[in-house]
Amino acid sequence: MKKIEARNIHKSFQELNVLQGIDLDVEEGEVIAVIGPSGSGKSTLLRCLNKLETINRGTIIIDGELLADTSSTGEVVYAPGDESRRIACKMGMVFQQFNLFPHMTVLQNLIEAPVQVQKRDRAQVIEEAKILLGKVGLSEKADVYPRKLSGGQQQRVAIARALAMKPSIMLFDEPTSSLDPELTGEVLRTMRELAEEKMTMVVVTHEMGFAREVATKVIFMADGRVQEQGRPEDIFTNPKNERLQAFLQTVLK
Repeated sequence: MKKIEARNIHKSFQELNVLQGIDLDVEEGEVIAVIGPSGSGKSTLLRCLNKLETINRGTIIIDGELLADTSSTGEVVYAPGDESRRIACKMGMVFQQFNLFPHMTVLQNLIEAPVQVQKRDRAQVIEEAKILLGKVGLSEKADVYPRKLSGGQQQRVAIARALAMKPSIMLFDEPTSSLDPELTGEVLRTMRELAEEKMTMVVVTHEMGFAREVATKVIFMADGRVQEQGRPEDIFTNPKNERLQAFLQTVLK
């Protein structure tokens, strides 16, 4: 089953055309690594998928449900408010910056949205949150405030917080870009474990080792377009696109 179908996605900011006709298919259990130079539209694509940004043209279908479509008049029409939010909530999002609530403990960060947004039973959510903290190796940090955590720990909390909403898809926007190499390893291990559990993931990353070893498909973006996509072994050992060849020569030195 397709978890994400995006067709002809266009996104502009004033005169700047950031996405220029992106097509994306994500099957259940796939791990898609999106690579490319800065400014190629990778992060904007993720933000459009979960409606943090609205598109100018195109179609987005999540889990078989229509989130956005372009009408015959060229206007983009989104699903009605509550429906739109419910569909977008099928996707958990992990950002470059951890975006934790500084005035809340780790446990409070995890339970806030499931209780307040999804209106789930607080006691049940707390039990599930404790299990998730164990999953990311942070059981002992439940009552700690974010400022007392390392960057790697904060990012693992952010992953657990996204999982607490029970998404069927996880979106990662360069989750290790602000971490030093040692802390990067902590976060990538957690992401590898999610991949082994067949969580559907779309990962914008500059970690080529992760893209090569964990992804089931790699997408190379440049200038707001998908320039090449395929299996990691093909992308990294036999790239056909000249932009991709030049990019890999730069990042794999």
